[in-house]
Amino acid sequence: MATRSRSCAVGLTVTLSAVVLTSACNDPAPPSATSTTSTTVAPTSTTGTTSSPTSLTPAEKDLTSAEETIGRYWGVLDELAADPTKSLNQVANVARDQAAIQARNTLGTYQAKGWTLVGRTIVDSPTATTKNGKAFSVSACIDVSKVNIVDKAGKSVVRPERPDRQRYPYTVVKAPQGFFVTVDKLKGKPC
Repeated sequence: MATRSRSCAVGLTVTLSAVVLTSACNDPAPPSATSTTSTTVAPTSTTGTTSSPTSLTPAEKDLTSAEETIGRYWGVLDELAADPTKSLNQVANVARDQAAIQARNTLGTYQAKGWTLVGRTIVDSPTATTKNGKAFSVSACIDVSKVNIVDKAGKSVVRPERPDRQRYPYTVVKAPQGFFVTVDKLKGKPC
């Protein structure tokens, strides 16, 4: 089993999972989407890495790619939640299977209600493991403390009791086209 941990801070624009977790006000989120974070998409920054990219083995590069996928995922979700005119087909660039269906459902609900995301979701300390080099278990701390979901009138629809920082587990797969989140059950624990 390969394991690699690094400290990353990724600023992202409107992320689906965090958006659902963070918003649900009077109208509950759809059953498939119970947690969400939103944020502005920003470039990924990495800190605390001691080896240069050229010194990584192929297995280490795959672990890094799986970890970085969570930042890309949240970036796309945030971007789509912040701009309801964008096509939800963009979810396919970062997610497949259950995670993609859930993201489209949640974002579609936001669009239908006229809700938009304001702020940035932060993906912190992603950690990936794998047994076969094709499927990766990744966990990351998702920080939505600077994220708000507002209705058409600009009023917040975020639940007051929403936790600001939660660690979520994800499944990421390596495909010929790249790395994709396939499972995001939106079940977090404090981080």
